Amino acid sequence: MNRHPGVTAVLVRRMARHMVPMVSMYWAIMLLVYVSVISLIAILDTLEHSMWQSIGGPPPRYWLLSMGIVTVLQGRVYVSLGVTRRQLGEAYLTLYVLMALLFATVYTIGFAPEYAIYAAGGVLDHLAEPYPSAGFRTFISAVVVNLAHLVAGALIGIGFYRYRVWGGLLIIPVAVVPAVAVEVAFGTRWAGEGINTLLGLPVASLPVGLAVAAAILAVLVAGTYRTYRTMPIRAAATR
Repeated sequence: MNRHPGVTAVLVRRMARHMVPMVSMYWAIMLLVYVSVISLIAILDTLEHSMWQSIGGPPPRYWLLSMGIVTVLQGRVYVSLGVTRRQLGEAYLTLYVLMALLFATVYTIGFAPEYAIYAAGGVLDHLAEPYPSAGFRTFISAVVVNLAHLVAGALIGIGFYRYRVWGGLLIIPVAVVPAVAVEVAFGTRWAGEGINTLLGLPVASLPVGLAVAAAILAVLVAGTYRTYRTMPIRAAATR
């Protein structure tokens, strides 16, 4: 097994190169959807909320969950080349942190042009709720929530790889609950805000939200690592 410390960095760079085209294509599609939706609603004169809060936040984190599933299923290729599970786990976690930061940055910055557009069009005075304040809390909560969905996706992917279809389906509710709990802690759209409203729960303060999210993430990461560490890796197909 190759335990050279530089292997993890090489893996991260290689994984990142593979992810760049997919991430770029995803955001291009999302921006097209956003422009189309907001244009249609503006024409109908029914702009009452921040559309970016709904389009730029929830859908991307669920896409990240799917990427967590896809990336971890590619692990057997690297293991077959002599990469250890520890190196692979470290590379995945580093990649997930970078992706969570990137998506949170895009989400937070996206409020600025929308606010300018709303202000220029006189929409701000007619919103059904105050325009969201996109600042440090928005960025930090987005980072943590994105990371939770990526790790949850990785656990789901491991479940399907190790326990096949039916076992993988049984793992989905277990893996998703912690990610949804992190959403609840920060009151994010859609799941967190909806559950908080349904149960009458207040949005936690940033320190409390971070503490809750850190505990949940620690359990989720530990469970994912434990499961992946003991998972038999089938050799990748070679020609």
